Amino acid sequence: MNQIENVYSDLKVFCHPDKLKAILDGKRTAPLYVRIKPTNICNQKCWYCVYADDAVVDNRSVNRRESIPWVKLQEIITDLANMGTKAVTFSGGGEPLCYSHIKSAIELVRNKGIEFAMITNGQALDEQACETLYGAKWIRVSMDSANADQYRKIRGVETYHKVLGNIERFAKKKSKNCTLGINCVVTEDNYKDLYELCKIFSGLGVENIKFSPLMVKGKMPEYHAGIKEKVESQIKRAREDFQKNNFTIIDKYTNDESINQDFQKCAHCYIKEIFTVIGADCKVYYCHQRAYTELGMIGDISNVSFRDMWFSDETTAKFENMNPQQECNFKCAFEERNIMLDRLVGMDKQHINFI
Repeated sequence: MNQIENVYSDLKVFCHPDKLKAILDGKRTAPLYVRIKPTNICNQKCWYCVYADDAVVDNRSVNRRESIPWVKLQEIITDLANMGTKAVTFSGGGEPLCYSHIKSAIELVRNKGIEFAMITNGQALDEQACETLYGAKWIRVSMDSANADQYRKIRGVETYHKVLGNIERFAKKKSKNCTLGINCVVTEDNYKDLYELCKIFSGLGVENIKFSPLMVKGKMPEYHAGIKEKVESQIKRAREDFQKNNFTIIDKYTNDESINQDFQKCAHCYIKEIFTVIGADCKVYYCHQRAYTELGMIGDISNVSFRDMWFSDETTAKFENMNPQQECNFKCAFEERNIMLDRLVGMDKQHINFI
């Protein structure tokens, strides 16, 4: 496994022994990592966006003009710092760089000693944004088009060349410890151009590109059956031609169980003790896959602090009673990590010293 692939490693959780001990002891502690969706406002109109189309995810409802009030976000970030949260990613919802207080939010996170990252579409990744994001641990740009026509069809805007220029500039200006990656959602629109995408980004200073399948409710195998072979052959060829020490192709498409077969649901969700999501609606959710759904909501922090909500008796009871096999009707992004933790928790502890 090379250094870039380590960015996505399922083993990172084992670098936090205090959190693992708390899980083993059944004690609730602060989340290590929080994804904040500061706004649902976006400057693009991607046809497949799971936040723009309420029909993609069951019972998801998103107010697309909603943002976290700045006073509230300051309170949230201060709470997270005092609780010991290690990292925050700003994402959507909408486009985080469209949040009017994003510069101040990042400065506050940085001043509080919390590591930060961002998922962005890159359209507003201008000179000022490059300065604002200096010191980020990673930036991931959502980009899925090899030409301007395709970009317009998928994203509904005429900013293809602008975004490519923004990516190239950021690659030159970012700190050396910041990993710049591309996330590409594979669809029937772009599946023929994945090789070309790798060629383009391998020459722009990008360090990795990750391919993931478009999520189609109830029709994953049928949707991808006609394109899967072409996708996999292009990824294989691109790895042979472009993958080097400074550019890695990460394939989250080929072995995605939701494409290939009926997937098994996690027996237990341990990740909810490690990771959580705060939406632009000032509600807290178990994960990004269940964000903006009533069943996925942990609590509403509009009128209470994050800390008080997180450690409340109500939240503790929700965590104890949460059953992913009944509540989660999708392929969990954290499945592998939950399986490892399930094996750890269920292990016979009498012989742990006989390694």
